[in-house]
Amino acid sequence: MTLAERYNLEAARLLPHMAADLQVDPAITRATEIDEIVFRRGEFLGGMACAILAMIEQKN
Repeated sequence: MTLAERYNLEAARLLPHMAADLQVDPAITRATEIDEIVFRRGEFLGGMACAILAMIEQKN
């Protein structure tokens, strides 16, 4: 499972009402790329993406 797939699942679990805004291409394998893509959609969303990625990293 790629990092983006784990990220998408976690975003949908934690923030189902915002999942569509936070979703990224499941083929992405780098956290920085996920952060950049979502941050371009808005600073608030970028902050959410960063927090979700940090939670995924803690689980590893």
